[in-house]
Amino acid sequence: MNATADAFETEGAMEVAKRYSLGPARVQFQNKNPRGWAEFATALGEHSSLGSALTMRGVQASRPSLYALTDELKAVQTPVLIMVGDEDEGCLEADLMLKRTIPTAGLTILPQTGHTANLEEPDVFNTAVDTFITAVDRGGWRTRDPRSLSTSTTGMSR
Repeated sequence: MNATADAFETEGAMEVAKRYSLGPARVQFQNKNPRGWAEFATALGEHSSLGSALTMRGVQASRPSLYALTDELKAVQTPVLIMVGDEDEGCLEADLMLKRTIPTAGLTILPQTGHTANLEEPDVFNTAVDTFITAVDRGGWRTRDPRSLSTSTTGMSR
């Protein structure tokens, strides 16, 4: 995070955006929708260099790891929908941990999608969010049944 913050301060947002927008979890967007990706990259380059550096240092670098918050996450009772692209390598494991830890969490994995799932697959994203909100509104989003907390698919020992 500090290297990225330093780059924003020394090179400027436009230069950093050229690399940042082509990161491993962003190329999927470029491949699916070159025009939309170009708009995203341009908007990123128009961010304040100082604001971006301060966000990297003051928010992203200083926040605790999700793994350090597992006790608090286990207590969450609010319905949660976690969405991740299957090509967002930096988030897959953490999102699986969140699904396994938060008793009210559901997980949607979007195929051939990176970090910008809402931009890459807006229809799939919006449908998943709508389905989630509808389930919550009708009382159909339940806490995870503790019987499902096993790596066994059958529940049989041996």
